[in-house]
Amino acid sequence: MKCFLLFCVIFLSFSTLSIAQETDSAPIVKRTPSYTKGGAEACLHCHSGEAMRAVENSVHGNMENMYTPLATQGCEACHGPGSIHVSRAHGGAGFPKLIDFGRGKDHSPRDTQIEACLACHHDGKGGTSPIEWYGSSHNRKSINCSTCHTVHAEIDPMHDADQQVDRCNRCHRKDIEKHEHFEQANIDFDSLSCGPCHNVHEAFARAERHAAVEHMQDGDADQD
Repeated sequence: MKCFLLFCVIFLSFSTLSIAQETDSAPIVKRTPSYTKGGAEACLHCHSGEAMRAVENSVHGNMENMYTPLATQGCEACHGPGSIHVSRAHGGAGFPKLIDFGRGKDHSPRDTQIEACLACHHDGKGGTSPIEWYGSSHNRKSINCSTCHTVHAEIDPMHDADQQVDRCNRCHRKDIEKHEHFEQANIDFDSLSCGPCHNVHEAFARAERHAAVEHMQDGDADQD
């Protein structure tokens, strides 16, 4: 009798261990999110702050341009499909986050953010100029698009002269302080922004070639 009871205890122990192992090794079901039918409104139910609404009055919210985010997939055009994120059953818990722009470990990987922006801006869709980010002087690990640009604003600081200089000054303060002011050419340097002269998206090698050509042209002019 004692042997029988001992056999039962051992059998149940192995059975429990086997079930636990099967449970631990069971495949995790991964769900693939899709675009929501509600578009931007599905997001604005929760994310309705001033910065969120500001996009509607920005170039990214121009509904007359068929290539803008709000005219295509709304917020999800940039942040990725959000069907799981807005699901009442799951609330996005335990599933991959939407694309979160910014710097630091709490945001999406840098390459993920850049690819989201270049999905439209690399080819110059919607009348914008193509952006050659890869190979440019600003293509560094510490910099992504949101380092300089602010999408959740009616006017991107990089498109406003004063704000653009202030934003460039965060990294290039010494360069700006030492910059030639071109007094001899009667140029009001202090009223200019950086963009008219500096193409920060241009591939570095091409920018070097342009500088070399300009230098040669200046030399020819001096000889004349």
